This record gives sequence, C-alpha cells and structure tokens, in this order.
Amino acid sequence: MMELTFEKDDLLHSLQILQGVASGRSTLPILSNVLIQAADGKIECIATDLEVGIKLRVEGGIQEDGTVTVSGKKLADIVKELPDDKAIHLATTANDRIEISCGDGVYKIIGLSSEEFPQLPSIDGHSLTIEGDTLRTVLRRTEFAAATDDVRYFLNGLYFSFLEDKTEVVATDMVQLALAQCEAFNAPENVEGFIVPLKAVKAIERTFAESEQVQVSIFENQILFADKNATLTTRLVEGDYPKYQEVLPKSAEGNVVVSKEQLLQATRRVALLSNPKNYCISLEINSEQIRVSAKAPELGEAHETLPVESCTGDIRFGIDARLLAETLAHIETESVAIEFISEVKPITFKPTNEERHICLVVPMRLEV
Repeated sequence: MMELTFEKDDLLHSLQILQGVASGRSTLPILSNVLIQAADGKIECIATDLEVGIKLRVEGGIQEDGTVTVSGKKLADIVKELPDDKAIHLATTANDRIEISCGDGVYKIIGLSSEEFPQLPSIDGHSLTIEGDTLRTVLRRTEFAAATDDVRYFLNGLYFSFLEDKTEVVATDMVQLALAQCEAFNAPENVEGFIVPLKAVKAIERTFAESEQVQVSIFENQILFADKNATLTTRLVEGDYPKYQEVLPKSAEGNVVVSKEQLLQATRRVALLSNPKNYCISLEINSEQIRVSAKAPELGEAHETLPVESCTGDIRFGIDARLLAETLAHIETESVAIEFISEVKPITFKPTNEERHICLVVPMRLEV
C-alpha cells in the first residue's frame, strides 16, 4: 500500500504537464492514466501515448513506497479544486484504487494495475547539451509554421538540421516556412538532422519551461530530452525533409521596414472583411506607406494605411491574413523587415537586427 503527501501546487503542476500526453483519446485505457511510483526516496509521475513519454520527479513526502496508475485527467480535475492551504494525502487501497484526502474531503478513484503500464524506452546514445533558453527560443520561433495533419507526415514536426557552423530548426507546411538558427550542436556522426513530431515539441515546451540546460540523447529513431527533474522521450519522424534551403531567397528586389504591431493590428481588423473562403488581403507597398485592404462581395470592404520606416521598391501582393498575423505574432522585435522579389515569389519576414530568424509566406493571387 503506497502512501504519499503533496503540496497542491507541486502535484498539480506535474499533472498539467503530463495531461498533454495522457489523453483520453487512446484505444488503450491504460494510456489515459498516469503512473505514480514512489521508491528510493523519490516520487515520479509518468505518462505515455507510446510515441511521446514523460517522466517527472515530484516533490512530496513518502510514508510508504508503491505504484499505481490512475486517470490523469480525473486526478488533475480533483487536485485543481482542492484548497490551496492544506496538504494532499494520497494512498492506494485494495484493487488498485486510490484514495485522496485533503482537509475534510475524501475522494476515491478506480485505477488500473501498474503492471500493464508501458515501459519508457531507455536511451543510451550520443548526448549533447542545449541551453534551455536556446531550445525554447528555436521552438517558439518555428513551430507555428509546421503542418498539423498533413498526409506528408514528415511536415508534422520540426526539422533540426546540423550544419558545420550552426544548427537550423525549420518548420513548413509548404505555404509558410519558419527558420531559426542557433549555435552548432555537437551532433553524432552521420546524423545530418532529425524531425521531432509536433506533439513532442509542445510537450518539450511545457516540460522544460524553466530548465537552464537540457541534455539531448539521440539513438536510432528515438530522442531523449532530460534535466534533473524530468525526462521526455519521443520517436523521431521518419522521412526526408524537403530541401528547404532551396526556397530561401538569395537576394531581394525590394525591402520595407514597418512597425510590427501596427501591421499586425491592421491585418486583424481588415481581415474581418476579407473573403471567408480564403482570408485573402492585399498589401500595397510604396516608399511612403503600406496599404492593407480587403474586399468580399457579400460582406463589404476595408483598408488601412501605415507609414513605413524605410522602403526600397514597390509591390502589391495578396496574402492569407491568418498566416500573416501568425507570422507577425512570432516576430520578437518592434519593427519587421519585409523583403520581396515579385508578387508570385515567397515574401520574407524578418525581425530587424536579428539575423537568426526568417519567415516565408507564399503570396496569393489577387483578383484584379
């Protein structure tokens, strides 16, 4: 019989991280459960969907060692509603049941035997260390551009490309692309890069949100991320990532610099009167201003003009307002530089004075 004591925040924080993996959508009931195990003076909570697995060390008191699996969602829902100022007592009873008591309340949940719970793979491969800030930055700057349900499964993830002088992290759905660069990693021999699935990317951001350094181990088709309190394993996506460097423009015909926030707000407002079938808006750029406009026969039309900070070249192109807004929302400087070649070639968006972040969006054909 296992007996544990927790502070509410410690237990709830861990359960919320694990929730992204322990979903109720699996055909195997055990995979919507969280494994709680106490042994050797430490408490660990584990969740897996057989693709992504997370193991977290949780602060708490151990009165008696043991293991149990219980619905991650139901346990989190109960813990969330418990009072903040009272300790949570958790104990197993007969038949894999779990009893939670806090203050005057007692809650009993039916669990499943921990023997059925899948083992997380252990990876003893080549390892490298990434600064936590660096890892979070490259993920944040790129993940929005990845495909979410493309049949070309290799697009449903982020590609880490190991170059001699830097590492590039890329996401694309073939209409938009985001690329972030950081220092070169000490990659294993014969590995040019790997694709991390999008579900794992989101779990990495939650799991290592505060980590100063993250250890990364690569082994065949698995990768492991770890710090002193957490371990995350995921299967890598198999497949050849598109040759993204071939679509990066080598030079531009024109360039305009404008306030990112002004353009973002104008895009969101004007898009309200864009065609709901494609959200196409027009950007007309000249040396003095950017005119953002939209019209839909059944709705009406709108336009706004913004002053530019600098500009070389004129252009008018169509663009999906949703993609433009999402791209701008991930640019981390006050001004954005927009580079263009023609109204049919990809438009480049870059933060000003930041060489290590590039976003591309394929323009749309405007009706004359």
